[in-house]
Amino acid sequence: MTQTAIPAEAADWARGHVGRHAAWALPADLGGTQAWRMSSPQGLIDLRITCTDEDFRREIYAHRNAIGRLGRSHGPRLLASEPRLRSLLTVQPRAWRVDNANLQLLPRVHEDVGQLLRVLHDSAGRTGEARMQATRATVRSVHRSRTMIANLGGMMTPSQGDAVQRSVSLVLEHVRELPVAFCHGTFGPSNWEWQSQSQSLSFTGFGRSQIMAAVIDLARPALLWVKHPILRDWFLKGYGRDLSELELFVLGHASVLASGEDLFHATQSRNAESISKAAAALRRAVDRIETVP
Repeated sequence: MTQTAIPAEAADWARGHVGRHAAWALPADLGGTQAWRMSSPQGLIDLRITCTDEDFRREIYAHRNAIGRLGRSHGPRLLASEPRLRSLLTVQPRAWRVDNANLQLLPRVHEDVGQLLRVLHDSAGRTGEARMQATRATVRSVHRSRTMIANLGGMMTPSQGDAVQRSVSLVLEHVRELPVAFCHGTFGPSNWEWQSQSQSLSFTGFGRSQIMAAVIDLARPALLWVKHPILRDWFLKGYGRDLSELELFVLGHASVLASGEDLFHATQSRNAESISKAAAALRRAVDRIETVP
């Protein structure tokens, strides 16, 4: 659940860096980070408080080693951080969320998404250490999804439950063979923002960014591609490489896990529209793997 008031110590720390501004709570992201937003002359400033010390270290690492490569107009910029409070201050470009408009169906947007995601993905190293790190992180991500989905109980049919277990097994079976990337972690239209004035795209919501299998970041976009295949073509044009046969196979199963996790988060928000949309996405993802040999 979203915490309305900023903890007093974190509020004092933030004021010391950016001054006093009215703040409003944002929904907790899929990583569980609580966030509040302030409007200031230098842009939209987010105060983020992560769930754990590990989450804090991971997000700081992402800012220092990957997010900055997107350019300041295409992603958040780190202003300050305080490990003791697990708090970060970031500046986000002023933009519209793509999933709240018809923008998510525009080929131009998907080409830009592909271009920016490739920049982020390429910030991962090509060392053996990066490969091991990606394997560990991807395995943790899969187990995290399975645990969340297990809590859905009667919201899933028995066949959907079986599909989830099959998807868990198949992703874990192939995880060591998949291409490695520095991943956003919860990538999808809800994290894409469109800047009307500059006609450019930016990304947000990096709370679970880390080195993982690249296909993890494609799981949610792929749910759109099922209904609009031309969008995949535009994305791949921007991304600059085709997906391997193994990635295409695993992608369907990664989409099942991502949509199941999204349904879990929707139930936590108790928003009927979000629950309906997430449940429909899970049905589409399961239907897809059941119709593909």
